[in-house]
This record gives sequence, C-alpha cells and structure tokens, in this order.
Amino acid sequence: MGYFDFGGTSIAYDEAGVGAPVVFLHNLGGDRHIWRAQFDVLKRTHRVFAIDLIGYGDSDAPDDGYTVENYLSMVTAFVEERELRDVTLVGHCFGSALALLYTQRHREQVRSLVLSSPLTPATLRPTRTALAAQLGRRLRIDSLLAHVRIPGPLAGLIVAEQLGSERAPHAAEVVSHLRESWTEPRRLMVTAAISREIPLLGELDTFVPPADFPAVTTVWGSRNRVLCAQAGAALNRTLRPSRAVVIDGAGHLVMVEAPDQFTAVVVAATMGPRVVDT
Repeated sequence: MGYFDFGGTSIAYDEAGVGAPVVFLHNLGGDRHIWRAQFDVLKRTHRVFAIDLIGYGDSDAPDDGYTVENYLSMVTAFVEERELRDVTLVGHCFGSALALLYTQRHREQVRSLVLSSPLTPATLRPTRTALAAQLGRRLRIDSLLAHVRIPGPLAGLIVAEQLGSERAPHAAEVVSHLRESWTEPRRLMVTAAISREIPLLGELDTFVPPADFPAVTTVWGSRNRVLCAQAGAALNRTLRPSRAVVIDGAGHLVMVEAPDQFTAVVVAATMGPRVVDT
C-alpha cells in the first residue's frame, strides 16, 4: 500500500505490475479491497492501481470535501502525477460515475471503460437505497454522524443487501472486511455527505458518447438490489456500450460474487480497440 497527498488529504492505494495501466475506483461504502481478485490477476500483465476514495478504507476522512468535483480532481491528480496514458478505468457504482465523468473531460488519457452498476439518479431512483440517499440529502447532520458507529449486526445487513445470495461464492474474506468497515466511525458521515451530490450525476442519464469516445463496457448483476439493473439497461441505450454484460444471480458486488467472470470482462476491455466505431 502506498499514499499520495491530495491537497493535504492522504489517499491510500495499491500498485503492482508493469504494462498498460488499469485504475480501479470503488463504490460508496466500499474500498479498494473489493477489487482484490481482479487486482491479483491483472498485475501479472498490467500496471494496476486500486484507490481508496476520500473518506474510505485507509484514506483520510476529512470533515468536508465530499463533492463530485473534489473526487474528480483527486482522480485527475492521481493520473497526472503518475503520468498514466492509455488507461483502462474500472469503476463500480459511484466509481463508475467518476470514471465516466473523468473520461468526458480527459478522453485522450483513456483507452477503455468498464462501468460496473453505474450510479445515476435513474439507476438509483427505483430502489430502496434511494430512500436512504434522500435522507442523507435532507438531514445535514454530518458532525453528528461523524461519531456514530453502525452496530455489527446492522453492518452485516447492509453488506448482505449488496449480494445476490447470502452464500456468495469466493466472497467470504471480502464480505467480512466490508462488514467490519461499515462499523468504523465516519462511514455514515461520508456516505451521507456524498449522497447530496447524486443529483449532479443526472447528466450521465442522457450522455451520448461521441464517435471518438473510448470503448465502454457495462456490467450488472441480475439480482442487484442497491441499484436497478432494468434502469441500467435503459442507460445502455444512450451509453451504447461496445459490450453489455449481465451476470446471472449476482447482486451489486458483482466483482466479488463472480470474480472470474468479472476479471475476464476487464481483461477483454484492456485488449479491445481504443475507440468505439459508431
């Protein structure tokens, strides 16, 4: 694990391997460990990075700064400081939104995108998760939430909601880590603060990639309860991905539940053509 300084905020990340770069961006409530299976395979052939977003994992959790623009600035700084070119960006949920927004501004840096369960207002709206997000937007009690710890049993339920099955194969170690992570102080504060920014992702619901946009692959689990896979299918009609993958039986944490299938998708994205022909 390494760290880089982003305006006084310490950002944790893992790096390994040599070759064309692959950068992994996790979801709200998760951290870089959700990519463990993909990281271990891709590092054999690529230079891979898995970042803890601000407020998650081993990165700092400051009192403020949880805005889409700040996260985008963090990703931009990370890529620029390492002089990465021809990057494959792999995002999940909020990480997918960041990957897509970054590529809108810096498409010359990006080879391809893998968007797992991309978070937009439309993919969130039909779900139970939307209610929690609305509460986060309306109740500005960040200072109080900074001191609230989620009890272990409730943390277990939060993680279970993200799985397509209570017995997700190959997932035990990462699931245990995520349950423990949800009991950490400030976890609720960070997620509630970011939820106020979700309406700003509305532009992604109507974004039509231009002809010179890097190739997009989307991945959904058929039993996703955190975001709506049906709304994701509607999103694909505007995103026009070169490949749209649905993994049967998987939930929101599709890279954890179906690691081999998800890894194969990422490997294919790193090898495909740089620009989609439209």
